[in-house]
This record gives sequence, structure tokens and C-alpha cells, in this order.
Amino acid sequence: MRANKIANYESILQVLGETGCPFCRFMKNYQTALMQEPSQKDIRHLCSFHTWGLAATQRASSAAQLFLTLLEKTGDAPNTSACDICVLLGLEEDRRIREFISCLHHKLVTSWMRLHPVLCLDHGMKLKHGAPPVTGAVIDSIIENYRRQLAEELSQLRNVHDPAETKWGTLGHAAEFLASQRGLRQ
Repeated sequence: MRANKIANYESILQVLGETGCPFCRFMKNYQTALMQEPSQKDIRHLCSFHTWGLAATQRASSAAQLFLTLLEKTGDAPNTSACDICVLLGLEEDRRIREFISCLHHKLVTSWMRLHPVLCLDHGMKLKHGAPPVTGAVIDSIIENYRRQLAEELSQLRNVHDPAETKWGTLGHAAEFLASQRGLRQ
């Protein structure tokens, strides 16, 4: 993991024109912001992934201060405590799912659903769970169409014998579809 540029997204609608699952893109950016600019007073417990991520993305002095604070608080939180960054990610993801559902009739959403619909399985299922039945059927269709497209590309890739002609992007797209963007889920 390394430091990345953070986009100042305020709405899921801002990422609808970009490639891939809009929820993965939004959440990956949100996670990057949390890890590069953490509020040290609010962090009491971190999972392994976010501990190492903070070590890799923070300036050394900032990471040292955060880790010193965590070392002082080790008696405050049992090892079974939830990672504070994971909790914030879950809350933000729920907020963005609800935002999208509340904007189903917005021009950007209807255009995206017609022109660029890509959802990973995880976000598609979460979105479907909170959506009205008619929208749930549209989400099923989006997921199934993308699954078929990926299956076709993977079948072609499996039969390629010349590595120079390999489309490695297909493997990344399939991994994202199956498990969300890399580093977003543990």
C-alpha cells in the first residue's frame, strides 16, 4: 500500500461516470482519506490491514505519533474490538447505498443505469437489498450482464497461449467483481 491522491467526493453521484463499480471507487477513496489523514484521537483499535496500511501511507512522524497513542491505549480495548477504520467504512458504505437508492430517479443515476452499469457482487447485493423490487430486478440484470461479459472474456483469456497477447485487465475486473476492489475488503 502507498499514499494515493484523494478525490474530494461528496456524493456517490460524482463517481457514476468513472469505470468500475462506483461504490468500490467511492469507498476506496474514502478509505485512502481515512488512512492518510486519520483523526488520531478517534482511533483506539486497528485491524492488521489498517495498521500496516497506516504504516505505509503516513509520514513517519505522524505514524509514530499514532502508534505511540495506540501503544498507550492497548489496555483500553480488548483484542476483539472492531477496527475503528473498518467501522467508519461500514457506516459510510451504508450511507452511500442509501444515498443511491434515494436518487434512483435522478438523471445521473438513470443515465448510468442505461449506459455504464457495473457493480461488484458485494455492492450489487447490498444495493438490491435496500432497493424497491423493480430496481432490484434492474440490479440483477446489471450484475448478470457484467457476469456474462466477464465469463466470455475469461474464457477467451483461458485459451490464449501467447502471454504477450494476454489481457491481464480482465483478471483484475473479474477479481473486483467477485470480491470488490483490492484492499477494500479483508
